Amino acid sequence: MRGEPTNPVRKMRGIGQLALRSTDPMRVAEFYEAAFGFRRLAADDDGADLELNGFELSFRRGEQATRDGIQIGFKVEAAAEVDAWAQELGRRGFALAAPPSGDRWDGSRSFRLADPDGRQVAVFYDYPDGRRA
Repeated sequence: MRGEPTNPVRKMRGIGQLALRSTDPMRVAEFYEAAFGFRRLAADDDGADLELNGFELSFRRGEQATRDGIQIGFKVEAAAEVDAWAQELGRRGFALAAPPSGDRWDGSRSFRLADPDGRQVAVFYDYPDGRRA
């Protein structure tokens, strides 16, 4: 049933895990380790489990990668951090889809790149006043 929770004391703390299919889980795991500092928890021929600040990102071998309509977003503390991440990743050879864009009037600042399976990965900052274009 939709609507208010039946027990208002029970609350979710946040999303803690995301599992996706990959045609090459090890290659994708290496991308997230190198680009964003994920730590490998486990890996075998069928998949890899990574962790960053309590969030687990898992990749399981599949015929096709889970990517249509998927974007993974990493939220940063300040708009300047978006630019710093873009510069750092570009310097290290990661191909950005476009340079950082957006500003306070848009409500956010972000850039995107693609992981080895073609999933969109964003680094973003949302301004506290919540403006959106």
